[in-house]
Amino acid sequence: MRAILGTLFLLAACSERPVHEFPSETRARFAEACPTGEPECDCMWDEITREMTPEEFDAAMTRFDEKGLMDPRLTQTRHDCRGKK
Repeated sequence: MRAILGTLFLLAACSERPVHEFPSETRARFAEACPTGEPECDCMWDEITREMTPEEFDAAMTRFDEKGLMDPRLTQTRHDCRGKK
């Protein structure tokens, strides 16, 4: 039984995705469109910081601003967090 619990614990630890550190200015810009404290927005920011590096996020935002094309990871994050309470 201990071996099973130990294995489950190790698998859970391995599945955790690291949180990338983002500049506070990036978080502030995100909060202008999606306020901090809103469950859906907090979920999205958490997923973004785990799914993308700051450089990838900046490139995705530039692409969206210039071409109107949203990064699929951001679209998926928005979909996954929609309706969070």
